[in-house]
Amino acid sequence: MINRKHVVIAALCGCLAAGTAIINYADGDNANVGSTTGEATLGSAAAGRGKSSNGEVAIASLNPASDTAARTINTPEELNALKQMEQVSETDALALFINKETAEIAVKDKRDGYVWFSNPIGHQKDTLASPLYQSELSSQLLLTYYNEKGQVYRFNSYDDSVEKKQFEITAAKNGVRIVYRFGKASGGTENIPAVISKERFQKLILDKLPDDDARKQVSYKFRLNQEKQVYEVRNLQDNVKQELAGYLTQAGYTKEDAAQDNQENGAEAAASDEQAAFTIPVEYALDADQFVVSIAAKDVRYSPEFPLASVQLLKHFGAATDKKQGYIFVPDGSGALIQLNNKKLSAEPFNMPVYGEDGTFDVKERVVTSSPVRLPVFGLKQNDHALLGIIEDGDALSSVLADISGRHDSYNTVNAEFQFVAMDYYTLSSGTKTSSVPMFQQQPYQGDLRVRYSFLSGSAADYVGMAGAYRNYLIDKYKLKKLDEQANAPFILEVEGAFRKKKSFLGIPYSATESLTTYDEAGSMLKLLKTQGIDTIALRYVGWFNDGIRHSSPKDVELEGALGGKKGLQRLIDYTKQNGVGLYPDVAFLEKYKGAKDSADLLDRRSAAVYNYNPVMYVQDSDSFSHYKLSPNKLPSTVDAFMNDYAKFGISGLSLRDMGNEVNSDFDPQASVDRQAARNTILRETDKLKQQSGRLMISGGNAYTLPYADIVVHAPTSSNRLNITDEDVMFYQIALHGYVDLAGAPFNMDGYQNPRASMLKALETGSNIYYAWYYNEASVVKDTAYNDLYALHYADWFDEAAQLYNEANPILKQVRNQVITGHRNLADRVVETTFENGMTIIVNYNQTAVQVNGMEIGAESYRVGGE
Repeated sequence: MINRKHVVIAALCGCLAAGTAIINYADGDNANVGSTTGEATLGSAAAGRGKSSNGEVAIASLNPASDTAARTINTPEELNALKQMEQVSETDALALFINKETAEIAVKDKRDGYVWFSNPIGHQKDTLASPLYQSELSSQLLLTYYNEKGQVYRFNSYDDSVEKKQFEITAAKNGVRIVYRFGKASGGTENIPAVISKERFQKLILDKLPDDDARKQVSYKFRLNQEKQVYEVRNLQDNVKQELAGYLTQAGYTKEDAAQDNQENGAEAAASDEQAAFTIPVEYALDADQFVVSIAAKDVRYSPEFPLASVQLLKHFGAATDKKQGYIFVPDGSGALIQLNNKKLSAEPFNMPVYGEDGTFDVKERVVTSSPVRLPVFGLKQNDHALLGIIEDGDALSSVLADISGRHDSYNTVNAEFQFVAMDYYTLSSGTKTSSVPMFQQQPYQGDLRVRYSFLSGSAADYVGMAGAYRNYLIDKYKLKKLDEQANAPFILEVEGAFRKKKSFLGIPYSATESLTTYDEAGSMLKLLKTQGIDTIALRYVGWFNDGIRHSSPKDVELEGALGGKKGLQRLIDYTKQNGVGLYPDVAFLEKYKGAKDSADLLDRRSAAVYNYNPVMYVQDSDSFSHYKLSPNKLPSTVDAFMNDYAKFGISGLSLRDMGNEVNSDFDPQASVDRQAARNTILRETDKLKQQSGRLMISGGNAYTLPYADIVVHAPTSSNRLNITDEDVMFYQIALHGYVDLAGAPFNMDGYQNPRASMLKALETGSNIYYAWYYNEASVVKDTAYNDLYALHYADWFDEAAQLYNEANPILKQVRNQVITGHRNLADRVVETTFENGMTIIVNYNQTAVQVNGMEIGAESYRVGGE
């Protein structure tokens, strides 16, 4: 054994960016590895990526004999902190430790010795963090709650539980259980006025304090109401409130003075939240090579007067210091990276709800329409180690939060937050006066909230490795099977059928159903495609029944005479069966376009109606109704009634417009449904539809529908490009490719507004060619509610679509059922994708040619290798 020696070795295979690494062999068996700055640096994350025999990404073991990259190990301070902890659970891969004094935990990856901590070790030295944020750095839970006015307050588990010795640690299966009790300390802050006049604030408080620093500290904790010329106390944490009370006592200001000021200004006592108390149990457990954190919501206790709004779980688990290199992965659209320490402090922290916003909240103003989070995952890479978090239970109630160092402290973080009790305001109006009253959810979720962590290292510690780990999780949980071998990649064609159009006769307005594409015309388009050598087709038919695109309730299926009636549909069905075309008639179950019956309720008891927004003012347009939200309670009966009629057609396919696209609660006080229960109902009904219809095409592709999807359309192909993010990644496609046929938006409706760019994106991600057409002339939708369909006349796109498909198909058919094993940027807007069969596709999105890897790639072109 070599002890206390410094050895300089040449990096093998070019894995080290600097070409050399310094290895410090310390006492014992652990090797301390880093660059000359104390941190290991890596070159291409794709270099040296391993594959198992089935083509899956392998997690590197990172011992010196098996991995050529330098290893980053824990600091001596971290290793010393681990010695203060007690081991409570162990598997072949991991060991779990806890500090029984602070409730901090640590997970040691036995495969390489690296330790992940729930709280940053040494954060007390962080000069950037104020006392409040120092407390949060010591906390495992951050919770928010409401008072009776709907105002939000905040607790952290360090100040409000651990420091007060209000927690208990007991053994649990494969781990440990911690019960935190949160509560404000009674007394001691009664001398804080809710409101005080400007004159008395100066005379009785500021003038009596001994120095400028004390006066500043007190002034910061109040806000001046210029109109009323009074100071109002801010919402303060418990420790900050105690600090303020001490300053006021120092100034000689008493609780009697506070009571007088409150009375004179018509204010209630500021300490009305002193009685708020919460009990939250958290379990930490090891499951083979994964770490699982859970909260049983049914065991959470709180006073009805102070509803629990949310719990942020392990905010700082694995937090990266401002000296680390790497990035945060967030599931924004297809995925996005936030580079560690990117200094974008003017940008808002990342905060997006999983599966988008709950549709049973009345949003009066909307400036930005964002693509929702489809996958309940997040990750963090620091040097040559990474973690992936999977929100396993409570995903429909969760949000993913992430932030960079430099804002409140010196750490980069990513984590999950769970909503407990929903709240919205009900507006009361009387003449010219309005007031808002808070309305609270009466029956919150009672199941489990769970996050599962996987750990990656070496060349697997990047977003491709994270996506591979999530793919393996889905395969294991849902027994996913790879796509069958097929001669060609599918051409996905969406056709628009019928729609309702306003007309008039002798000045009398009425609505009539008009055809965009009849059943026979849809068959004609299929025949035309075959003349161009396009034989493998998946046909999504939108607007085929019950008044067309915005159809009435699917409980009763009535075919449209304007489209050709029963005989016309039967001819289309026969043609698709005889010619191997997949037919997927489209149906919306969750969006009710006609009638409020069976709709969900908002918190204020109104039916959940959705309106369009004014494109100029961004406010809700009450004259532009869109649809109602179906109650999750009514989904099973709606699905059953639909399938009773649909089964008669003998079609072995179905397209789901909204069940993979949205999740909504129902706040009906007689039969409320929380959002997680609604998600579970959608999952069960999707399973039922899969069993009864055979094949499913799903729009959107939220995670809970993926086990039942044969084709996902409108899959995300970019992020929302929020200011805090730095780069889009194709995490969604990397995780799913080879197991589900994927397509983004129709090429002629895509945000790229360039079908060739859409084809290049399909090549990069191994996705399919997708067009939306109708047969009628475009003028038929002019000046109607369907103006957005104006440019879909098939003849305008046919030649281009055939050309792009015939160009891409020879490549796509070779990789259709192949896992993506590598993905990286080679230059600006030049990306390379590697598939498990060894094929590589380099795509140049630039409008000029580029030179990469010694070869030229033309403008808006590509190069295929490894064939």
